[in-house]
Amino acid sequence: MNNNETSRYDSKPDIYYTVKDWCRHPFIMAAMVCFFCISITIEGKLPLFNAAIPVLIFFFSGIFVCLYIIHRDKLQKKKTVKAALYGACAFLSLVFGYVLSMSNKPQLVILFTGIVIAISAAIYLFSTRQMTTKKFIFLMLVLGFLIRLAYIMTITIYRKQHDAGSIEEMDGHLGYIAYILNNASLPDFDVREVYQFYHPPLHHIIAAIWVKIQSIMGISQDYVWENIQILTLFYSCCCMILSYKLFRKLGLDGNGLCAAMAVVIFCPTFIILSGSINNDILSVTFMLGALVNTLYWYESRSFKRIICIALCVGLGMMTKLSVWMVTPAIAFIFIYVFFKNLKDIKKYIAQFAAFLGICAPLGLWWGIRNLISHGVPITYVMELPETSQQYVGNISIARRLFDFNPMQFENVGDQFTMYDGKYNEYNPLVALFKTSCFDELFTVKNYPMVDGWDKLLFWSAVIVGIVGFIAMIYVFVNDKTMNVIHKIFIGIIYGVIFISYYVFCIQFPHVCTENIRYAVPLIVIGGFFFGKAKNLLANSKMKNQYITYAAETCLIEFIFMYSCASVIFYYHIFAA
Repeated sequence: MNNNETSRYDSKPDIYYTVKDWCRHPFIMAAMVCFFCISITIEGKLPLFNAAIPVLIFFFSGIFVCLYIIHRDKLQKKKTVKAALYGACAFLSLVFGYVLSMSNKPQLVILFTGIVIAISAAIYLFSTRQMTTKKFIFLMLVLGFLIRLAYIMTITIYRKQHDAGSIEEMDGHLGYIAYILNNASLPDFDVREVYQFYHPPLHHIIAAIWVKIQSIMGISQDYVWENIQILTLFYSCCCMILSYKLFRKLGLDGNGLCAAMAVVIFCPTFIILSGSINNDILSVTFMLGALVNTLYWYESRSFKRIICIALCVGLGMMTKLSVWMVTPAIAFIFIYVFFKNLKDIKKYIAQFAAFLGICAPLGLWWGIRNLISHGVPITYVMELPETSQQYVGNISIARRLFDFNPMQFENVGDQFTMYDGKYNEYNPLVALFKTSCFDELFTVKNYPMVDGWDKLLFWSAVIVGIVGFIAMIYVFVNDKTMNVIHKIFIGIIYGVIFISYYVFCIQFPHVCTENIRYAVPLIVIGGFFFGKAKNLLANSKMKNQYITYAAETCLIEFIFMYSCASVIFYYHIFAA
């Protein structure tokens, strides 16, 4: 170790480097934090946590005071910095009484305390000019985690779920998990006979093992099932981390990276999926993992990365068959690299053989097993009858695709006549935006206190989506800074998922199929191009810089409005 290294390590406490080393393993950190949350969710209340709130508030206030004292020589007599730091401390102290008044709602205590601490930390970092892109994103990630934790503490495994079914009646996703847990085996009958049992079993196997582990730990049966949401919380956290890695590999940085991450972190879809006990969020996690590892492999061409891709795709299809949608983009990268490096043909044939040898068995064994044993088609999807109240196949395809009647926006919640809606939602694009904000049941009818906030959230989401789409077209056509292969890669992903979503909506014409949960990666891609638009404007060489500055400011305001509207909307849901 040289002198510089010695002085570097001597100048800071050991805990600084311990924390820094742990941060290099974000998935392990996320797993540990989520596991810790069992202690919060077991009782559904936080007696010790609530008692510690005053101590925590003043402790963090003291931290900011101490930081100011440490840096006072650097800051000298800058009045604005002093005011900001003292303001942060005062802000923390003022919320003391308000936080205590919410002690009967532990999810609000957690969320509100996190917001206060994050805002105060941001004030300090901006005031002392220590704020960086990574620190800002870290603060957003903390808030994103706390919102998701508050969500799973609010929503049970039987409320606001998709196809959850029942443990007692042994159907739906809960019944599937219970069957595996009770029998220690997979279904040995025609999976079409029981609701939702046709899905590949990885998520349900993991959940069953998790329930069993908790039972061995002595946790009450009521809570071991609720704590399946700890798994989905972890998967949603992994999606935030993978989105960050994906954006960085695609060359996004600075304020654009912050904007893109804000889209993912505060998007209601990822919040809702963090508490959804079906297989949706795990499949999305594997899809993002496959894309990230493909970009790593494109750079390194290493055997390790192609194994990671194979595992992500194979295990993803063992979770939900729709993970296949990332394979055309991955195949493009494979083919491109192969023909660009024909001199290393043996190396790539070996790698591709390993990929197929891992991916194909993992992804297809379930479908082949059911096909051989009971004649179930590999691509089987349960179909609702035309007599269903959700059926919209009586509406022409042209109208479903191109009708944007203002009537559809009078109520921005997803419309079901079976839930007393005025009509059945029929336009897949409109439904895509509506369900990305509110899923199916987070509506003004069910939660009157969100009136107004729902419209702000919906229209800000529409604006962010439109900006992202326009930026995508511009980047594909005019932007010379982005790698061409990356452009094609992202373009294939977007095209396959978007087209597949529309085909799915037309092939199965029911309101429930018009849901963002069948096209979640579009949110991540839209976030990337929104961030790209921000950076393109920042680097623009237009003669009239005032126009550029105004446009850039508008983008910041849009993403700020979207993020705040999302937090405030779901804050009201938690408080209901």
